[in-house]
Amino acid sequence: MKTDFNKIISVLAISALPAFAVADNAFSGFQAGATMGYEDVSMDWEADSFLAPVLPPTTITPTGDDSESLDDSAFAYGVFSGYNFAINEKWIIGAELAFQDSDISDSLDSIPGIGPNNTSAKVQVNASYLLGVKGGYLINESLMAYSTLSATLTEVESSSACPSDGSLCNPGSPARSDKDDDDITGWALALGVEKSLTDNLSVRAEYRYAELGTAELTAIDMEPGEAVGADVDVDVKSQTLQIGAAYKF
Repeated sequence: MKTDFNKIISVLAISALPAFAVADNAFSGFQAGATMGYEDVSMDWEADSFLAPVLPPTTITPTGDDSESLDDSAFAYGVFSGYNFAINEKWIIGAELAFQDSDISDSLDSIPGIGPNNTSAKVQVNASYLLGVKGGYLINESLMAYSTLSATLTEVESSSACPSDGSLCNPGSPARSDKDDDDITGWALALGVEKSLTDNLSVRAEYRYAELGTAELTAIDMEPGEAVGADVDVDVKSQTLQIGAAYKF
């Protein structure tokens, strides 16, 4: 009797398998690829605090406009990999890991918010890493519209050159330079279309908007008797238009 019962359960389980079968389409499964395009980045500089070159440190009140809008545009390139799971014949969900880099930087002729000075500064935005979730809808069996929402990690660097002119740095000492960097986190939203060319190869076009975060940087490192300290915040946003190709494994 027990044997007959087990046979019945086995038959029912086998019969039910089609109901739980994973859907498949041209975009489901693991894929990896590369992208290239054009990136435009805004870097909004704002003074956080100025410190007089004395101990204990004394805050200097900013004067005038203590902010500056910086921006740059450049060729961008990257790689990505991900996995798409087909919910049914029309919809997919997935996860994607991406890397993007470009040569983005802009400069200031003087530090804003602390009176006339000749201290120049440069802000550079380095590579971004993105980890996101993806949703897609198949317009037809070989064309998919998709969107990706990602968390981002980006490194931002600053460098400055302070001349020995007495405005911010000691005129009796050699000119000095300072560097700093900060890893910032933010988010990105992408919208795109992907076209399947063969069973394994597809191409895509994508627009991505990203609020990468605010970098907290020391533009000038305060040193008693030598240099006024300058701490700044740089808010970074980017827009990218890119094309890419992917191989499905």
